[in-house]
Amino acid sequence: MTIVSLASTGPYSLELSLRAAESFAPAGSSPPHETPEVLRSAVRLDGEAAILEVRQVNDEPARLEAEVRTLGSGPSGRPGPPPETVADAASRLVNAALDLRPFYRLAAGHSLLGPLTGALHGLKAFRPQTLFEMLVIAVIEQQISLLAAYHIRERIVHRFGDAIDGLTVFPTPESLAQAPAQELAECGVSRRKAEYIGGLAELVTAGALDLGSWEQLSDDEIRDRVTAVRGFGRWSADYLLIRGLGRPDVAPADDLGIQTLLGRILGDGRRLSPDEVRSALAPFAPFRGLAVFYILAGSRLSLI
Repeated sequence: MTIVSLASTGPYSLELSLRAAESFAPAGSSPPHETPEVLRSAVRLDGEAAILEVRQVNDEPARLEAEVRTLGSGPSGRPGPPPETVADAASRLVNAALDLRPFYRLAAGHSLLGPLTGALHGLKAFRPQTLFEMLVIAVIEQQISLLAAYHIRERIVHRFGDAIDGLTVFPTPESLAQAPAQELAECGVSRRKAEYIGGLAELVTAGALDLGSWEQLSDDEIRDRVTAVRGFGRWSADYLLIRGLGRPDVAPADDLGIQTLLGRILGDGRRLSPDEVRSALAPFAPFRGLAVFYILAGSRLSLI
């Protein structure tokens, strides 16, 4: 067992972030339950499946405590991962490096975003452990409902991932590269999507796609790399930038759900065109993605 303490830059509320994440779960994906105060996630650290638990121990300044348990943890088991590995994984998961204060100052005078950032003070989106996981999820979610995508993802994770303490770690690139397309298709994806997932996994496994270096790349450089992979377009690239990398200014203007929501919240009720979405979000640059996230969360939590 390894326990570390870490700080979140600027304001942060783990409880609110957990509640918002729960609100984004597709209806019918899981039975309703009380939002926990601890973020519990199955991860892979130094090649070993582990349970990572994060809890908030202080609000101002925001401090968190992360605890990791592996299958070998215990008095007679193997030592846990080093503290820096745990801290890095937990910091990524809760988006600890993102400073919300500049966004709050920008939004303060806006009639909608000002009150909303006050009501959602400290809200951040969680990030997946790896960009590979995010890219696979992007393929699954293309052109199907969120509920269907949720169930397909769960089948793939349980079939090809590693179980630990009631949770399952997302499959490795190696496991999905070796999976026959037919087995992936049996989880609910189309045969073509199964080929896309397998092709992506093969590129990562062979080292032809170095996802570990993408944190340092610009948004446009990442878009170029993502769209060069078979089966991945601009929507998938923006999805990766928003959720996988936590880039605060990325807001996909071509997303129908965003067009509809912003038309209802910021427009006259009709679905906005991509150009109208860009125009509506222009005042919030360089935090247009955060503005959309707060509007989405506010809508889900019945605040607007």
